[in-house]
Amino acid sequence: MTADNWLLSGELSKDGSRAFELAVETASEELGEIPPTVSRFEQPGSELWQVDVYFAAEPPQGFVDQILTTAGLGDWDYELAPIEERDWVSESQKLLAPVRSGRFLVYGAHDADKADPSLINLQIDAGQAFGTGKHETTAACLALLDQLADTYIPASYLDLGTGSGVLALATAKVWPDARGTGSDIDPIATDVAIENAGINGVQVRRPEATMGVHFLTADGFDHPSLAAEAPYDLIVANILAGPLIEMAAGVTGALAQKGVLILSGLLTTQKPDVLNAYAEQGLTLVAEEEDGEWAALQLARQP
Repeated sequence: MTADNWLLSGELSKDGSRAFELAVETASEELGEIPPTVSRFEQPGSELWQVDVYFAAEPPQGFVDQILTTAGLGDWDYELAPIEERDWVSESQKLLAPVRSGRFLVYGAHDADKADPSLINLQIDAGQAFGTGKHETTAACLALLDQLADTYIPASYLDLGTGSGVLALATAKVWPDARGTGSDIDPIATDVAIENAGINGVQVRRPEATMGVHFLTADGFDHPSLAAEAPYDLIVANILAGPLIEMAAGVTGALAQKGVLILSGLLTTQKPDVLNAYAEQGLTLVAEEEDGEWAALQLARQP
């Protein structure tokens, strides 16, 4: 890590640390800032939780103030300073235990010995792309995919905002004969997803092929391959509530008539706005999963 990276750290109560994590997501969306990486964990022998926030560059003070105001922590005694060069990704991985969600087990390379042959194992390491299975939204999406696997067989699927590729890879493991697509606005995420596909034995396909996952870089649906392969029997979009609402018409238009849509990246308090946006497109709630303050929604067209 270079000197351009900054660390904000301090101690909070368990509830305070959770409020802070939620405030980071909210403030990032409101101000259009790239969300930093948040780590919060219980300290042995103490009622206080350690909170560490990693920024890719020195954060604007207004961004920090907005986070603290949103969390109601205006008087929090925190430290903010540049951090020395070190492999913080490897260090942070040591704090990440394997996550079980239904038939899926997600773990980092350092926990490869904990793979369970009775489950669908996915090795996803913390890195430059979102999605390790550790975040509540990813785990909730995996739970919905687990439930769906018993009753549905899609011929095609799209992971919109694929990040690390974890949801596309999980889908490929459940339905290996389906034509998969994973897209992300960030080309780094696309590269990471392709790398993770290789690690997990998932075939990366060419656009003209019908089996495996085609990963591509696109802003929303602004890519000819996405339009050419629509409609999709299954669409998974684990992004933020704002983009989900803005893209409601485009997402619904790309969904097959009897297709299934899974949405996440939203707080439980944001569910009504997201559901209303998709109800206007003729979709209704079929199932949902909540994990803490986060929600994942499964929708389909109204009969």
